[in-house]
Amino acid sequence: MSVLPEGFVQYHFRTAIGGFFEIPTANAIRILPPHLQPVEPHHGQSVLSVMAFDFHDSMVGAYGELIYSVHVAPRLAPGGRLPRAAFYPFLLGTTTKASREHAIERWHLPHFMHDIELTFDRGPHDVRIAAKHGGRPIVDMHLTDHSWEKVSHNYQCHMHDTAGSYQSTIVMEGPFSESEDERGSLMMHDHPFNAALDRAEINTTPFREMWLKDGLQTFHPLQHIVVP
Repeated sequence: MSVLPEGFVQYHFRTAIGGFFEIPTANAIRILPPHLQPVEPHHGQSVLSVMAFDFHDSMVGAYGELIYSVHVAPRLAPGGRLPRAAFYPFLLGTTTKASREHAIERWHLPHFMHDIELTFDRGPHDVRIAAKHGGRPIVDMHLTDHSWEKVSHNYQCHMHDTAGSYQSTIVMEGPFSESEDERGSLMMHDHPFNAALDRAEINTTPFREMWLKDGLQTFHPLQHIVVP
C-alpha cells in the first residue's frame, strides 16, 4: 500500500466495470434523499449504474463488490475540478464481512448485509459478471471493450444515512475503455437485492460501458455536507 495523506484510502483492483442504464426518473427519485437530484439524459429517464470490482489489495484484503448507484447532479465549489460523473450508491454487496463493515463504518455506504458471490468471466474483448446470494441469482451483466488508454479520472460519490449526508472524491486510475456501442446487456433477477428497482422499466442495453484493468481506486477524505 502507498503512503498517503491522512484520510486518503486506496484499493487496488484487477477489474472494474460499469454499465449505465436508463430508468424512469420516478424510480430514481424514490431512491434518492431529498437534497439530491437525478441526472436525466432524456426527459423522464434517469441513469442507473451497475458497477462491479475485483479488488486484490486493500486494508481489508481481497474481495468483490457490486454497486448500484443513481447518477446525480454534482456539488461544485468555486475553482473546483469538475467530476466526470457524480453517483449516489444506494446499495452495495460484497463477498466478505470485513469489507462490508469497513465501507459502512468509514464511508457510510448502504449494504446488503450478507456475503454475495461475485464471479468475473474475462475475455479478450468483453467481460461478464454474475452475482448470487444463497444460490439465487441477483444480476448478470455483459460489457464489451473499445479502444484503451491510461487515465486518471475524478468522480464524486454521495452518501446519506441516519448520521447525516456526506461526499467524497474518488480517483480511478488505470488502463481504461469506454464506449457507447450498445453491445452489452443486463439481466436483473427476482431477488431482494433488486427491491428498490422497477425491473421491468429498466432499459437493459447500456448506453455507456466502462472497463478498467489492473488499476487503483483512491478515496479522498469524507466530507460532511450540511443540507436543509
